[in-house]
Amino acid sequence: MNNAKRSSLMMDNPDNIWKKIVESEGKNKQLVDDLQFALVENIESSKLFSFLKYVKQLIKDDKSIRILDYGCGGGQLLTYLRMLGCENLTGVDVGDAKQINQLNIMYSNMGFESDTFFIYDGSLLPFNNSSFDIIISQQVLEHVHNVEKYFSESKRVLSSKGKILFEFPHRLVPFDTHTRMWFVHYFPSMIRNIFYDKFRENKSQYYGNLLNLQPIWYYKRLLNTMFSSVVDLSEDRISSFVYRDHYEGNINIRLMVDKLVNTPFIGGAFRAILALFSNATLIIKK
Repeated sequence: MNNAKRSSLMMDNPDNIWKKIVESEGKNKQLVDDLQFALVENIESSKLFSFLKYVKQLIKDDKSIRILDYGCGGGQLLTYLRMLGCENLTGVDVGDAKQINQLNIMYSNMGFESDTFFIYDGSLLPFNNSSFDIIISQQVLEHVHNVEKYFSESKRVLSSKGKILFEFPHRLVPFDTHTRMWFVHYFPSMIRNIFYDKFRENKSQYYGNLLNLQPIWYYKRLLNTMFSSVVDLSEDRISSFVYRDHYEGNINIRLMVDKLVNTPFIGGAFRAILALFSNATLIIKK
């Protein structure tokens, strides 16, 4: 690829290239090369950047470390990690065999190892105890129906010295990414149910647990009873990124908030307050 094309890709958002790869079912090898280049040169522009930053910190230089994406969705996060050099990747999600098979075919078309993605019943993970060194799970908790089982299964398949990176919304988060609505979490469940029915397809299968979201301290208290260490990185994430919790609103507002949380003396107080009302980012040790 010539330098002019490479320079333009450096300015492109990796997520835009990813969408084109999905449309081509992974068969367009040029797009795969473009995405790898864009990730290396312009990873900061991806919506997944803040999460990827913490994953990379956990991995350090061990590219062979065993990683599970618990609730992998369309496989975007695992694809990015594969292109950044990670070798031992597994994804699992609810769904049907056809969807998982399509993911494995696309992954194979992109030149990666197939049989990376697995289906599960939403309760028991299809893996042996201590199968993974790192578990990542982003924006999943709000879709599971049994949070305690979600946490306990994570612990079961985690190695003795393993770590988990969770990121999830909770009851105090004012902006709901699923309905694209502000303050919907603050309403009683009956009213929220009406909004979810109006703005989402697949209804309760998709948003069922959103009706049962709890404040962040509820989840931290539960995790502390199950794991040896729970570290909250929410304030750190807020201080480091203009992009906030999948909110794609006015860039000037986001820049203003970014400047505010990094203002000397008062910035720390603002970060602490905002962390209470933003998605939780937690690192867990078994």
